Amino acid sequence: MGSSGKSIFNTLIALVILPLACCNVQPPIVNPGILSQAKSLGECQACKLFVDSFKKGLERTVRGKYEGGDAAWEEEKLKLSYKRSEMRLIDIQEGICKEGKHSVQCHHMAEKAEEFIEAWWAQDPDESTDLYNYICIDKMQVCCPKHHFGKDCTPCPGDHERLCSGNGKCRGDGTRKGNGTCLCDPGYTGGDCDHCMTGYYLSYKDDTKMLCSPCHVSCMGGCRAGSQKDCVACKAGFAFDSDEGCLDINECDDVNKCTKNQFCMNSIGSFTCMACDKSCDTCHGDGPDMCRKCAKGYSKKGEFCIADREDEDQSEKLTTTRYMTYVGLLIATGILLPRSTSLGSLVGAMVLSYILGAEYYCMINGHTGLVDLKNFDLAQLFHT
Repeated sequence: MGSSGKSIFNTLIALVILPLACCNVQPPIVNPGILSQAKSLGECQACKLFVDSFKKGLERTVRGKYEGGDAAWEEEKLKLSYKRSEMRLIDIQEGICKEGKHSVQCHHMAEKAEEFIEAWWAQDPDESTDLYNYICIDKMQVCCPKHHFGKDCTPCPGDHERLCSGNGKCRGDGTRKGNGTCLCDPGYTGGDCDHCMTGYYLSYKDDTKMLCSPCHVSCMGGCRAGSQKDCVACKAGFAFDSDEGCLDINECDDVNKCTKNQFCMNSIGSFTCMACDKSCDTCHGDGPDMCRKCAKGYSKKGEFCIADREDEDQSEKLTTTRYMTYVGLLIATGILLPRSTSLGSLVGAMVLSYILGAEYYCMINGHTGLVDLKNFDLAQLFHT
């Protein structure tokens, strides 16, 4: 091959390989957490996150990084020297705040707390000491002790064993924010969360506890107990019955509730209008078997509305398949005939008989054929 031929050949190879190589290049993997802004943490929560991460670092490095001890006493000496070493502190700090979606705020808090951590580390403290109290409450002053709130860490009002009657929490509890008032749990209200809010009823009470439970879904304006008979009034979508209480209204009994090409679906206290299947002109449910009347271009086949075109398409597919079969048989006869005239003639006659018979059968059953054979007597045709 000449140099010009080789050049053309190499160019063709490059044109083939280049797209394949390009198609194999993978796009960079992007952390979806970077694209979505995480919910911001308060300073106290961020400090807790940092302290928790630092404690994990203490656990991770508790076994130490020491090698080369020739005896047990030397290994123990190395272990003790690493325990309070600057190297261990660096190992811990390098691994903190790497987990979770709030790592940025955790790192920010770690920077602020760096001098306090170094001072605590230099004191050779007991690692079981509550680092949270030391860093977040005493030094950085972004948190308060439990059941205290505000910039001066004022005690939350009331009994600290049962704040807000045990049914809520003190606003700002444990932080330097809030006003100390009760934030009630769902279902409770009042300054001390000692009453049931509207839509709930008192289902249990003793000297130390009360329980508010939700009214029945049919109730409006409160209730005496939890059944549909105990409602003060009924919500829209329900009707009052003197024996049964608030009963669901079946809006779908009204045939005009939805438009012509929709059907009504009842639900507790309400209803929904759903679109009919595209094969339906009107319907009483979902699907082509729920049509009251078929849409234009569809016909009833048993219980279903079937597209008219589907029958035509099926007929066309069968006709095409039939013609392709004929072509295949004729090609096979043409191949066989030059090799053996007698055998080829016999096979050809059989193929012709098959084609004529198939076409005659199709024509008398209303299908399209190659030629109109309805007026031919095939037995007379072959006899002649």
